[in-house]
Amino acid sequence: MAYTTLEDIAKRAGKSIATVSRVLNGKADSGIRIGEETRRLIEEIARELNYRPNYNARHLKKRGSRVIGLLIPDIMQIYFNEICYHLSRRLDERGYDLLLSHSYEEAKPERRALETILSRRVDGIIVAPASGKENLSLLREIRNEGIPLILLDRYFPGEEFHSVVTDDTEGSYKLTMHLLERGAKRVAFICGNRSTSVTIERLAGYRKAFAEAGISVDEKLIIESGYFNRDGYEAAFSLIERGLVAKGGAKKIDAIMGVNDDVAIGALKALWEYGLRVPDDVMVAGYGDERYSGLLKVPLTSVKQPTEFIADAAYRLLMQLLDNKIKEKSAKSINIRIPCKLVARESTGASVSRGYTGLR
Repeated sequence: MAYTTLEDIAKRAGKSIATVSRVLNGKADSGIRIGEETRRLIEEIARELNYRPNYNARHLKKRGSRVIGLLIPDIMQIYFNEICYHLSRRLDERGYDLLLSHSYEEAKPERRALETILSRRVDGIIVAPASGKENLSLLREIRNEGIPLILLDRYFPGEEFHSVVTDDTEGSYKLTMHLLERGAKRVAFICGNRSTSVTIERLAGYRKAFAEAGISVDEKLIIESGYFNRDGYEAAFSLIERGLVAKGGAKKIDAIMGVNDDVAIGALKALWEYGLRVPDDVMVAGYGDERYSGLLKVPLTSVKQPTEFIADAAYRLLMQLLDNKIKEKSAKSINIRIPCKLVARESTGASVSRGYTGLR
């Protein structure tokens, strides 16, 4: 790992480590006079070398931080909740602690979280990037510094990062084909943020299924959204207000797909509030197969993302990086793509499912 040290800055500036430490650690006013020109020189070199304060120096001298940083959009999403649970257990077995941070799908909190993680001198970082590319340059810097970095769930097309993702194009294709095979011709897709690879791939699978079925996609039925219950509720409510969902033969759409189960469940709530029947008036499907999705009064059809397997794949790849079995600065990135499985239930008219589908 190529973290910049006080010694690196001192050598470049031609000053003592003590002087550099006083400037960068806020101790320049401790009674020892440091010239303004020296202060500016040290600060400029520190910025140039991407220096970050080290809160764990004593610990690192002994054995490294033994800490892995994990940055996710929001722990309230069950998918990321389960990833965190399984990853934490695997890391604990190897003697690592997990430093958890959230971006809340926003660029500024994501940057602050990354800076905090870096300041703790972690041994490696796993990131599920927030929507957008505002912090792509910072992620490139981290990669180029030789810090083991893995993108989880989401990636940046065309960029060379190690990644662990699910095959969302194929998963969405299977789900859309399932709806078409059950007679749907007009399927509303509450798709999430179009800038994320998750939405890009799930939209691609959706379009692929329609193309194979010889049915045109109505672009007005693709609704950009967030990733929570409220986003699915609001999107479904807008469909109802537009008169696209109604009882019996008056319906103008046949099914609603959510970008994840949270969104699909929000849509279910809106439909039920208006007295609509699922699947009789409209079919509903989600993505992720979260642990409560089979426990609803109308169990939800979904696509299973195997969170334990995903977490294990990320853990194994990270350990290979930490053990130097893979060169961090290698031009060839390693991209692990995990298949998903369709889980058909009553919300799309599938046969009644039996058994408990909880986490444990």
